[in-house]
Amino acid sequence: MPQATIPREPLSEPGGVLRKYQFDSPHIVALGRGVTIIRRGGKLVTGSGVRIADHCFMDVGARGLLSIGTRTVIGPYTRIMAATEVRIGARCMISWNCSIFDSIGHRLWLEETGEAEIEAPITIGDDVWIGPYSIIMKGVTIGNNCVIGAGSVVRRDVPPNTLVYGNPARPAGRVVRWER
Repeated sequence: MPQATIPREPLSEPGGVLRKYQFDSPHIVALGRGVTIIRRGGKLVTGSGVRIADHCFMDVGARGLLSIGTRTVIGPYTRIMAATEVRIGARCMISWNCSIFDSIGHRLWLEETGEAEIEAPITIGDDVWIGPYSIIMKGVTIGNNCVIGAGSVVRRDVPPNTLVYGNPARPAGRVVRWER
């Protein structure tokens, strides 16, 4: 799959509006108003036809990788943090106000078990639809052709072709197909 990498330099001046950005490859990624992309040394890689809607926030850590597949759409006010690795497949539709975090952000010690694992990669397969206000937690793999219902908290892996919803998200059916 051809890919593009977002450069480390700022994409616009403070307060500026950036509609489209030409990457190092022939791809154009459409960015909405108020999109914030912070790269702390990691990589942000996209396929062609990616759209990132207004007021999204993306933070790629020093060792992080954020990979967004071809023709994936990310809805407004969605937050993605890639301290280690977040891979989003092709033709995905991520609705508004979603959170995808591969890290809890701070070290944590539990009385029973000691230090908790704070980072784990996230993989979202191809053709996945994530409903509004959903949260995808660290260490989760979502298979191809899945639907995540609105407001779901996904803490465990989701097999391919599965509809899940709820907090915590639980299987609710088998997906044959879905359309935009």
